[in-house]
Amino acid sequence: MVETGIEELFVGSFHHSLDPKRRLIVPSGWRALMGEAPRLYVFPHPDRKCLYLYTLKEMNRRLRQLRESGAADAQDEQAIRAMTASADALAVDAQGRVRIKDELLAHAEVKSKVVLVGTLTRIELWSEEQFDMALPALSPLAETAFYGGY
Repeated sequence: MVETGIEELFVGSFHHSLDPKRRLIVPSGWRALMGEAPRLYVFPHPDRKCLYLYTLKEMNRRLRQLRESGAADAQDEQAIRAMTASADALAVDAQGRVRIKDELLAHAEVKSKVVLVGTLTRIELWSEEQFDMALPALSPLAETAFYGGY
């Protein structure tokens, strides 16, 4: 399969503090990847103390994938309902800030400092303390993908 376009990916990490109104600045380079009306969709990870942030483009890709996978049964619908009920949609303001709901910040155990991590097609948000505990991890799949061959 030949790729027809180049997709920009989220990479790198950024340490930030929430401002007094508990807003967070999205790095300008990442905002540029989000298009003209930057939006983020925030989901709490079910097993980790972090949040997954997806762009509108990535959410649409995932929705297409879900639709193409066939009919969802009642269990699938309930799982989707549970995931989306705890999620949020955010508009990035003119200064590049977003306000994530307190419930979502509490899930990630964020007090005031966060780490934003680009993980290719999404951004992960961790509290500084939880992020330090999540590293390092070894994975043959990741090592092959990033350090193996050409």
